[in-house]
Amino acid sequence: MNTIPKTEFYADRAVDQIGNVIKIIYKIIWWIWPTVFWICFFSLWFVPKDMMKVLQDMGSRLLAILPVPDTVLYTFALLPFWLWLVGELLSSVVKIVRKYMLYPKSDFTETAMVTVEKKELIVHHSSKSGTSRSYLIWIKRPVSQSLMKVNVEQAGTFEKIKEGNPVAVKHLLTPTNIVYLTVE
Repeated sequence: MNTIPKTEFYADRAVDQIGNVIKIIYKIIWWIWPTVFWICFFSLWFVPKDMMKVLQDMGSRLLAILPVPDTVLYTFALLPFWLWLVGELLSSVVKIVRKYMLYPKSDFTETAMVTVEKKELIVHHSSKSGTSRSYLIWIKRPVSQSLMKVNVEQAGTFEKIKEGNPVAVKHLLTPTNIVYLTVE
């Protein structure tokens, strides 16, 4: 059974920016989280026993004053996971709303030929099923001349595209950074 290669791809700069901001915040939290844990862990290890007793008493009094349920503490401990989940959901919802409700494909009447500025193959070694790949091309949007990233989901289509060659895009005349890229 032969599969027909996909030749049209959606790109939205707002969705990319949301994803990038969430990734940066996520990386910062993943640097801070273990650092704070190890500093607290080792500092408690080297504290004298009499000082440890004072810290335990202060901690138990603080927990008695603050009526914080254990589930809230567990949820806070998993903050990086929740942030990642919310970030993925937010970017997906923004993409769906912008693609299908605010700017439907039928509104995109302007077409232009733009050149491929750069091709980028990203290999993700951390996936459990081996290595996954992202095929990205960079183009300049016709109206704003801003550089946009388009995710080309298939390797065959990615290989057909050459740097400097023109590709067709459908866009709006407004500064909305959404394009539909067509590879022929």
